[in-house]
Amino acid sequence: MQHAIIAIITLFATLALGWLVGSQCSLNVRQSVVKSLSTIVLLLLLSMGMDFAEVLTQGGLGGAIMLHALLLSGLITLFTGALLLRKPAAIDNDHPLPSLLSAFGSCLKAIAAFIAGVTLGYFTHFSLSTVGLSSNSVLYVMLFCVGVDLVGFRFGRVTRQCASVPVTAILGYILAAGLFSLLTPFSWQQSLMLGSGLGWFSLSGPMIHQLAGAQMGALAFMTDFLRELLSIVFLYFLGRRQPLAAVGLSGAAAMDSALPFIKQNCDAYYIPYAIFSGLLLTLAAPFLISLTVALC
Repeated sequence: MQHAIIAIITLFATLALGWLVGSQCSLNVRQSVVKSLSTIVLLLLLSMGMDFAEVLTQGGLGGAIMLHALLLSGLITLFTGALLLRKPAAIDNDHPLPSLLSAFGSCLKAIAAFIAGVTLGYFTHFSLSTVGLSSNSVLYVMLFCVGVDLVGFRFGRVTRQCASVPVTAILGYILAAGLFSLLTPFSWQQSLMLGSGLGWFSLSGPMIHQLAGAQMGALAFMTDFLRELLSIVFLYFLGRRQPLAAVGLSGAAAMDSALPFIKQNCDAYYIPYAIFSGLLLTLAAPFLISLTVALC
């Protein structure tokens, strides 16, 4: 419990420091910092690949992690999507869909960075710990940049429908964790922990790795990563018809990595929904991770 409390205080302090520094910087400086986020995330994925190489390359264990991650991410997608389904929205045919390949472009980069890390770790047995660092070092740099990015967010009046999206996303994750615990050897508390990143894979992987071990960290990371891939598929094919479900399925990523896909595949009316939901889930994720780790 003490480690979880220290972790969440450190994470929120890093976010707050980023926000404070960002609030004193010019718009150009903030934009430069935010642009660096994608590179930092790729570096984090590379380091996480090295950290998880031993676990993921252990034959049966690596396969079990992938299967369990696919099951949990699928259940979260199913429950969240079902809870947020509404009457299909009208489609504006004047704006054609982007290619599926372009939609997955950033995900392919993320996959490549992670696989490169696993490969490097497997063949060289190198890890950042050998030079006094860890994936958490990169994580804190990323969180500082996220804090800087939060300076630019402004909201108008938050409607009940807007507020219901992140609340429903959390409810869907809790229900999915319950069913997952019945179908697998994991307890309900462990299942809650594995989905507690709320789609923020670059946070859940290293944080749960630090608090609960490499196997749980790898499973949490893969769950959130596969969840993002599933949300992009949903956005591409059903985002225009079911925008609320699309925003909810994106989880914490709705305010950053998934936002371009939401802009392309949903009506502009739902962009504030995405930013509000993503921000709320982004702030909730570190707390949920720490809480669920303490419950295990």
